Amino acid sequence: MIRELLEARSGLLVQGITGRQGQLETRWMLDSGVDVAAGVTPGKGGSAVLGVPVFDTVAEAVAATDSRFAMSYAPPHAAADAVVEAAQAGVELIVVSSENIPQHRWLRALAVAREHHCHVIGPNSQGVVVPGVGRIGCPGGNEPWKRFAPGSVGIVSRSGGMASELAMLMRNWGWGTSVQMSIGGTPAVGTTLTEGVELAASDPNTRAVVVFGEPSGGQEIDLAVAVADGRIDVPVIAMVAGRAADSLPTTLPFGHAPRSADGATVQEKCAALADAGVLVARSTHHVRAHLADVLPAAALR
Repeated sequence: MIRELLEARSGLLVQGITGRQGQLETRWMLDSGVDVAAGVTPGKGGSAVLGVPVFDTVAEAVAATDSRFAMSYAPPHAAADAVVEAAQAGVELIVVSSENIPQHRWLRALAVAREHHCHVIGPNSQGVVVPGVGRIGCPGGNEPWKRFAPGSVGIVSRSGGMASELAMLMRNWGWGTSVQMSIGGTPAVGTTLTEGVELAASDPNTRAVVVFGEPSGGQEIDLAVAVADGRIDVPVIAMVAGRAADSLPTTLPFGHAPRSADGATVQEKCAALADAGVLVARSTHHVRAHLADVLPAAALR
């Protein structure tokens, strides 16, 4: 889905393009070759940012440009409404950068997006990269874009920083990346870890998926169930950070969110993943060793 949207060159729509982050990352996306077709900021219609026309509404922008996917830099108080507006205007995929969005509004926005068949990645997402094709958002910033290399390993991470770090390692190790996805570390994400892995595995270039998990929530347990049920047909390698968090109070924030009192520990997550057939790595060195086991030498680039 992601590769298809980027290759179709329908043009990216940027919500909040006139804000500081929107302007900065739009410049970076343009520098990396992404076709940014339109921006949306209410009240700024008729202006332009870096040569990109700005519209007052998503509906106007879609009608003028046929944009099918969006990156949202709308501030937290407006981010949920921005997702609703994009979904209702026919946007098929939206990546959301903001965090600290009021939870009740966010959950309603996700429900509307599902009704309109709009796929949401985020909130708290740095974005998505298909090396050699384009990116939505700016994982790794500007110059680090050059460290991504096309390849055969999908990356799905709850941490945006680790998503970019793993992509750099894939390049250095010779495999490269098919698609890299930062799903966000908040409790209620538009795309879960399992859904992210399914998306990455469906990319035609993907031959294995590397996952980075965290102490909070139960998404890694859900992923283990999906792998055990045979819903993912490529090898999955998982690294779950935060073993030290198991000895800390469950209400203490660690990473993006605290582990709930009835949530799985990191050790329990790793055990469930291993039992399901996922190759569990304690470090990036183990990630490399597992990749060498599941991908033949011919897959090296």
